[in-house]
Amino acid sequence: MPTSSRAVFTGIIDYAGLFPPAKLPMAEAFRRFVAHRAGDDGWLLARFVCPASRLDELTPMIDTAGVGEIPIRIAALGAGGDDPPGFAEAMERDIFAMGAFSDHHKDAALIDVFEVKLPGHGEAASVVDFAHDEVAGRLNHPPMIFFEVSLLDGWKQRLHGAVDAISAASHELDRNRSAGLKIRCGGLEASAVPSVEAVAGAIIAARDSGLPLKATQGLHHPIRHRDDSLDTTVHGFLNLAAAAILAGSKGLDEPTVHEILADEDPSSFSLTEAGIRWRDIETPIADASKGRTTAFTSFGSCSFSEPRDDLSNLGLL
Repeated sequence: MPTSSRAVFTGIIDYAGLFPPAKLPMAEAFRRFVAHRAGDDGWLLARFVCPASRLDELTPMIDTAGVGEIPIRIAALGAGGDDPPGFAEAMERDIFAMGAFSDHHKDAALIDVFEVKLPGHGEAASVVDFAHDEVAGRLNHPPMIFFEVSLLDGWKQRLHGAVDAISAASHELDRNRSAGLKIRCGGLEASAVPSVEAVAGAIIAARDSGLPLKATQGLHHPIRHRDDSLDTTVHGFLNLAAAAILAGSKGLDEPTVHEILADEDPSSFSLTEAGIRWRDIETPIADASKGRTTAFTSFGSCSFSEPRDDLSNLGLL
């Protein structure tokens, strides 16, 4: 296995077995997470993804299971809302659930990420500010917040408004704030897959604003490819990781990022003893490792075996 594989892929998968298309029961999803984490390739996993509203279902399983290395890390999903009042009501419930969960488990489990979708119509600044204040003020160990913005129709204005709001909140020196941008790269229908242009725009916007990026859905496979079940071409998580890491370390322009995301040739990508490379653009291991923290933190997947097996078949594990 190339040395750079550890730098690029350690903790890159947040296991989302509760969600479609897998949509497993809680007990089975958590059992698989624990089993995968204990396996030889468990280092690929970071967190168990769970809606904040279902954390109480998870509690007895953590209490009784031998979960190995602790704390077990949780990405809690907020309910969000269609408008600021609805968002605020949902946040109240999510904060209470996360606080109760954390108080019960102490050192056994850690919610280190909270993900929540922004309302689709404006008001990003006030909603981001509110969420930050609630999380920082009411939780003993505030998680990093990733705010999700849709990259579908009308994405440009929505993306840049959200990034401006998240960046402004994150960089206020008088508050201990930590936040990033979350994007959704697919779904159960072709219409849920954002364009390469939109994903490239999100990578560049996050890079230019100093925000880490995480992604979810539609990323079971490393390389962009045709999905016959959806009758469309879908994104690859290696395309996404390479584009974000190289954009950050090499200062790539948007057309080059677009080209990396659109590349369907696995041979364009390589991980070596020196670093990560796309065609003739390469960055060393140290910068790749840094990029995983600052540029592309992880992606949510309801499958662990599919991304793992594909990486193995490409000779990257």
